[in-house]
Amino acid sequence: MIKKLFFVASLTGLGHVATLVTIRILSEKLPNTVFAYLGELDALIIFLTSIIAFGLQLSTTRELALLDDDWKGELYDTQQARLTFSLFLLLLSITGFYYSKNILFLLSPLIALNADYALYGRGKPITGAFFAFLRLSIPALFLIIGSLFFLESIIPIYFISLVLSYLLTGVLISRNLDVAYFVVPDIKSLKKYFNNFGLGIASVAFIFLGVGLVNIVSYFYNNDTIAIVYVGLKLYVIFKGVRRIIVQSFFKDLRDELIALKVDFIAIVAGLSFLLCLSLYADLILPFLVDKQYLVYPELFMVLGLTGFLSSFTTSAGTRLLLKKQDNNYIRNIIIASWITIASTIVVFYLFGNKPHFIIISILLGELYLSVANVISLRENTFIKDRILKSLPIMLFAGSLFLIDYFLISNYFIFLVVLLLVIYYLKERL
Repeated sequence: MIKKLFFVASLTGLGHVATLVTIRILSEKLPNTVFAYLGELDALIIFLTSIIAFGLQLSTTRELALLDDDWKGELYDTQQARLTFSLFLLLLSITGFYYSKNILFLLSPLIALNADYALYGRGKPITGAFFAFLRLSIPALFLIIGSLFFLESIIPIYFISLVLSYLLTGVLISRNLDVAYFVVPDIKSLKKYFNNFGLGIASVAFIFLGVGLVNIVSYFYNNDTIAIVYVGLKLYVIFKGVRRIIVQSFFKDLRDELIALKVDFIAIVAGLSFLLCLSLYADLILPFLVDKQYLVYPELFMVLGLTGFLSSFTTSAGTRLLLKKQDNNYIRNIIIASWITIASTIVVFYLFGNKPHFIIISILLGELYLSVANVISLRENTFIKDRILKSLPIMLFAGSLFLIDYFLISNYFIFLVVLLLVIYYLKERL
C-alpha cells in the first residue's frame, strides 16, 4: 500500500510543485488584471473538462474497474460520445470573437480524446499520475518561460501550451492502454450522456467547490479579490487533487470498509498537514508559494486550511457511494452542496463587499454539508467515530504543536521535526 502510494504521491507532488512555482512567479510578474484573467481562463478549462466528462467519466471509470472482459468496448463507446459532444462545443468558440475567453472551446476535441480516467479504472494509478504530471508540467513550463521573456504574449502562450499538453498526453495514454486515440463521431452515441445525466450535473456542480467558483465570483468581485481567491482556491484544488489521487490509487478496493478507513486516515493526515502549513507555519511556507502582496490575507488561508482538514474525514465517501451504485444520493448531495456555496458567495458579497475570506467560508459551508450528507447516505453508524479514533493520536500531536507555537516562535527546525515525525507515524500505522 505504501509503495504504490509513494510512487503516485511523488509523481503527483512533482506536478503540483510545478503548478505552485508557476503561481508564485506569475503572481509576482503579472499585474492583477492579467493574473485574474489567467485565473478565469484556468477556471473555464476546468468547467469545460467537467462538461465533457459530464457523468460519463465517473460511470465509465466505475465500469472499467468492475469489468474483466470487453472493457475496451466500454471505453470506445464513452470516447465516441465525448468526441461527438465536443464537436458541438466547438460552435461556442465562435463567440470568442466577442467574448475572448470562449476561444478555449476550440480545445474541446483534444480534451475529449484524453482518456486518462481509464488508467485509474484499469488499476494503473502510477501511470495515471505520470500523465497527470506531464499534463500539468507542460503549461507550467510554458507559462514560466513566457512570464520571463514574452510577458505581452502570455495568454496565447498559455493556449498553445494547453494544445500541446492535451495532444501529447492523449496519444501516449491511448498507446499505454493499447487502444486507438481517435474514434469516429456518432450522433447516436450522445445517448450515453442522457443515461448519465444526473452524474453529469453532479460533476459540473462539483467544480464550484474549487477553482470553478471563479466563474461565478468574476461577475461580482473586483480583480484584486479574484486574484487572491484564485491563488487560494488553486492551493485548495491542489490539496483536493492529492486526496483524489489517494482515492484513485485504491479505487477498486474501496468497497472494503477497512481499506476505505485507511484511505481516509491518510487523507486526514494530509488535511491536518494542510491546516498546519496554512496556520502555524504560514509565515514560513506561504512566501514560497505566493507573492508577498497576498500575505495580507492570513484569515483566508486559515479558513482554507480548516476547510481542507474537516472535509478530509469523508474523502472516500463519495466514491464509495458510486461503487455501491447509490448514484441518486451522490448526485443530490453534490448539487445541494454546490448551491449552498454559490448562494452564500453571492449573499456575502452584498452583505460584506469584496472580502475574499468570505468566499472561502462559502466553500467551507458547502464542504461541510457534503461531508455530513455523504455519511448519512452511506448509513454506516460508526463512520466518523472510526476515523476520529484512528487519527486521534496525530490530532493530539497537532494540538501540542499549537501549544508550542503559542509559547515559542515557529521556525524551520520545528517544521522539519514535525514533517519527519508525521512520515514515521504513517509508516508505522500503514
